[in-house]
Amino acid sequence: MGEHHIENNKVVNDSLDSFPCGALVTNSARVITYINSYFTKQLLWQPNDLIGKSVDVLFTLSSRIFFQSYLIPTLLHEKVCEEMQLIIFHADGRRIPITVNASLSANGCIYWSLFNASKRNELYEELIKTRETLEIQAEKLKLLASTDELTELLNRREMKYRSSLMLEQAARSHYSVSLLMLDVDHFKKINDTMGHLEGDRVLKKLGQLLKGFGRKTDLISRFGGEEFLIMLPDTNKSDTLLLCSKLHKLIAEIKVGDSSLTVSIGMSICDEQISFIDLFTQADNAVYQAKARGRNRTEIYLDNS
Repeated sequence: MGEHHIENNKVVNDSLDSFPCGALVTNSARVITYINSYFTKQLLWQPNDLIGKSVDVLFTLSSRIFFQSYLIPTLLHEKVCEEMQLIIFHADGRRIPITVNASLSANGCIYWSLFNASKRNELYEELIKTRETLEIQAEKLKLLASTDELTELLNRREMKYRSSLMLEQAARSHYSVSLLMLDVDHFKKINDTMGHLEGDRVLKKLGQLLKGFGRKTDLISRFGGEEFLIMLPDTNKSDTLLLCSKLHKLIAEIKVGDSSLTVSIGMSICDEQISFIDLFTQADNAVYQAKARGRNRTEIYLDNS
């Protein structure tokens, strides 16, 4: 009978040592009274390094603080504590992230199970990096979806969306908004005589010029073909005309063969609530007038109704 009892104890102890996690018992004074072989085999701690010692020898300073300020109060209140994230020392001084489950017995002993969380942490870090990569890719896709590939200005769809928001804000805040439509003069001739590559170069150069010319608050887009839009918030008529005069001079510095590039500009300005389509139509009509009156000039939309 006694031999059978000893054999059963041996089976139990061998079973405890077979668990792929750390099993630890501390008494009411938080002194270690038992460790399974996980500590010896995986963490290289010898039993006499831990048995009879304070459990503090195992934990890093931050984990000891957490242990004292959160884990123990939780155990005293709820008797169990699950999936706490702590860091313990390997016998060689390395820091090992672990997941801890603990339960408090009636006599004050704490029964611990410790699971190595290194791979979990690695996976978490990998997930963080993957998320960051996806966020960067999403931003790039968003940028691609909202910008014109050639000029890197806002595209037609994004310009309509942002302009509508700006006009709504202007109506609420009671400030004026100017819209300029720029149409490259004789652009078809540039493509036909010099080729589409030269036409693309001209559009790209003009896009860069407009981007550098505009303020941060301005909306600038390639609205289609050789048409560009600039929406200027909180800009009155005289200031807008001054800007147009500067634009004509700057754009003339772009050379097309032996000639200077020119544009016709249509200008519309509103001081009250208006839709983007209506403001755009006004600027478009003004461009038509500029073309009809000799090109390379700015015309202001006048409501003759």
